Amino acid sequence: MMVLSSLWLWGLVIIPAYWWMARRFGWHTQGWLLFAVAMLLLALSRPVLSEKPVTVEEAGSDVILALDVSYSMHASDVAPSRLEAAKEVLSRIVHSDKRDRFGVLAHTTSAIVLSPLTKDTELLLHLAASIDESQIITKGTSVMSALKLARKMSHARNPLVLLLSDGGDELSYDKEAAFAKQNGLKVCIVMLASTVGSTLPSEEGSLKDENGHIVISSRNDAINTIAEQSGGKVIDGADVDAIIEWIERERGGDFVGTTTVARYQELFYLPALLALIALVMAYTTVWERVAKTIAPLLALFGLSAHAGWLDYPYIKAGQYDYAHRNYERSAQWFSHVDSPKAQFNRASALYKAGKYQEALGLYRQIRSSDPFFKSIVFYNIGNCHIRLGEFENARQALLKSLTLHYTKVADENLRAIGRAEEQKTLSVRREKNDKFSADENQPVGESKRGKEGGGSNMQSDIASFGAGDGQKKTEGDPRFSTSQGKASLSSKQYELINQRSVHETKPW
Repeated sequence: MMVLSSLWLWGLVIIPAYWWMARRFGWHTQGWLLFAVAMLLLALSRPVLSEKPVTVEEAGSDVILALDVSYSMHASDVAPSRLEAAKEVLSRIVHSDKRDRFGVLAHTTSAIVLSPLTKDTELLLHLAASIDESQIITKGTSVMSALKLARKMSHARNPLVLLLSDGGDELSYDKEAAFAKQNGLKVCIVMLASTVGSTLPSEEGSLKDENGHIVISSRNDAINTIAEQSGGKVIDGADVDAIIEWIERERGGDFVGTTTVARYQELFYLPALLALIALVMAYTTVWERVAKTIAPLLALFGLSAHAGWLDYPYIKAGQYDYAHRNYERSAQWFSHVDSPKAQFNRASALYKAGKYQEALGLYRQIRSSDPFFKSIVFYNIGNCHIRLGEFENARQALLKSLTLHYTKVADENLRAIGRAEEQKTLSVRREKNDKFSADENQPVGESKRGKEGGGSNMQSDIASFGAGDGQKKTEGDPRFSTSQGKASLSSKQYELINQRSVHETKPW
């Protein structure tokens, strides 16, 4: 694959700025905009696939561009000067017309060939740009020499001749007109001068005649006779469109040649379509409906939508909002993903939002065969009951958590509940600074030691932590693991296990 307009790819330098905005304001909107901008720039660069070139036959005319380079062409009544305007017309015609052959000659009092008839556009443009008018000092103009040389340059029956001139200085051009008609030359006069005229620059300032008078060079309409008698046309000024229109109208079959044409298969519509889809996803909720619609279709082909590519945007958005303490919105994102892990993350987000009853209901619905994960779920269920002041239910949940997997914080919370039942009160404070686990990408809370001691206000800091689903074992919080091997259980815990008060493998 290649691109035909690679300059547009420089626009990709704005991607880092968009990436920064996506991280700052959320992936859902700015992320899709980032992708849309990148795709639009790629579409504008015109990606293509190269195909096999084809050779085609085409007919065209011989066009001779006769450039008047006499000293009067230095006049500036046609900006920037008559000669510069003529060179610009020559370049634009050669660049625009790919069918015809062009020859270039220059004439003052005599004519010389600058380029024989050719279709080499680069060569013609180089010759036009290399003309140095400062080296031309002749003052006269011989149009006849240009016409004779044009006739010798082409063997076509009716070649086209473009005279780029200010009209010269002859009073009559009847001889030139007769020669053009007899020799089948169709002449188009491109008049590059004004009726008012202009002075001519010189070393002394302005050119003067032998009597000391300033020379004023203006257009000479007498040259129009050549165009009228040869069946040509007169065009005022550097009107390239009118010139090309005349060439196309007069084009004949002076030659038949072959041209190799490069062919490409355009691919711009693909990134353009992706950009449109990204914009729709950035500003609407249609993508959510699409994801729900095609998920059953993917299932027919053996593709699971759980934790798959359809869930990725929801998971990333939920993680972002949770990290920025937008807990309710985070819970909404996780609600779109149907997996134990996503359900756990949603419950954890609701817990952080202070909606303990809703979080409790979600925790109770989670099913998994991983004992470690179940111990974490029971631990968070116990925390929800503590927040709701339901200490007996909290005790049962924490006992199940400790039965499945011992953690120090669960043990401390269980002891705090026991003392709270004696004190008839338990003071808890709200958790802060929750983060996603780097390994599991889910909500985890930072637990801290609670205050210990007597009194009527026994305090305990309750921590919510995360775990993976049943298909992926989650690495526990470092606070829950001991530094050397397995932690020993308390005598009370062994007593509870021996009494079979909690089913060890199926505590549900």
